[in-house]
Amino acid sequence: MLEIWAAAPTPFTSDGKLALDVVAEQAAHLHAAGVTGAFVGGTTGEFPAMDVAERVSLAEAWQAARPSGLRLGVHVGHSDLAQAQQLAAHAQSCGVDLVAAVGPYYGDAATLDALVGHLADIAAAAPSTPFGFYHIPSMTGSAYRPSEVVAALAAAAPTMSAVKFTDGNLLEFDRTRAAAPGLTAFFGRDELLPAGLACGVDRVIGTLYNGMAPLALAVAAAFDRGDTAQAYRLHAPFRQVATAADANGGVGFLKALMNELGPDAGPARSPWGRLSDPARAKVRELAGVVRTALEEAGG
Repeated sequence: MLEIWAAAPTPFTSDGKLALDVVAEQAAHLHAAGVTGAFVGGTTGEFPAMDVAERVSLAEAWQAARPSGLRLGVHVGHSDLAQAQQLAAHAQSCGVDLVAAVGPYYGDAATLDALVGHLADIAAAAPSTPFGFYHIPSMTGSAYRPSEVVAALAAAAPTMSAVKFTDGNLLEFDRTRAAAPGLTAFFGRDELLPAGLACGVDRVIGTLYNGMAPLALAVAAAFDRGDTAQAYRLHAPFRQVATAADANGGVGFLKALMNELGPDAGPARSPWGRLSDPARAKVRELAGVVRTALEEAGG
């Protein structure tokens, strides 16, 4: 069975302040939808637009609210190593199941060794918690092969145990998954789920699973019984959403859509939340498409 983690949006009020009272509703919604875990404070969670105190409060709210059985991963990457270490240590104190970090994202690390050292130093701040490398080159601009990063990081950081692979290069995903013994590999391209399943993906983390997890489970079930045509048909709304998001604001567009399909986490912070009227109309249109698909799939 496909293991789904949702990359959770950070809830904000209409004037941009944290709305932590929404977290309990988010956690209950994910658990009821068959989601295994929540990945908090990542790209979907708008981490670059938050300060450390807010990220600390967010992690604490999720740890307090999550129902039994819902796992919790916290992204702790930061452009400043010391603050990333502070976030990692705090996440460990909350008892989370996974801490993860991107590499430097305002300019790539000068060498592979520098990148691995940076990540290993973050992992060392949470020495009793599994650590994951968050690979998302569309945001970080990193040119290093994640398979090489993972292999080197596994030797440098005893807690290295996972990778969140948010890229469409499935051959590199396969190399990365094999780069370290016992590695837990999460695939992060929701719009390529059928292709991922064909390449052996069994764990995912993504934005769309906040509102579309039952549909993803139906896709995986169809694939598992050998009905690949049905899996691809059921998956069509994921591809429609991804295409629209690329054209209409990315993070902010997806957050607005997930608000239509689950708890309202408010608008995205600047610049992502500045949606045009046509983009908002597209959100409403796609919400209807997804609801129909969920009903047809029994979700």
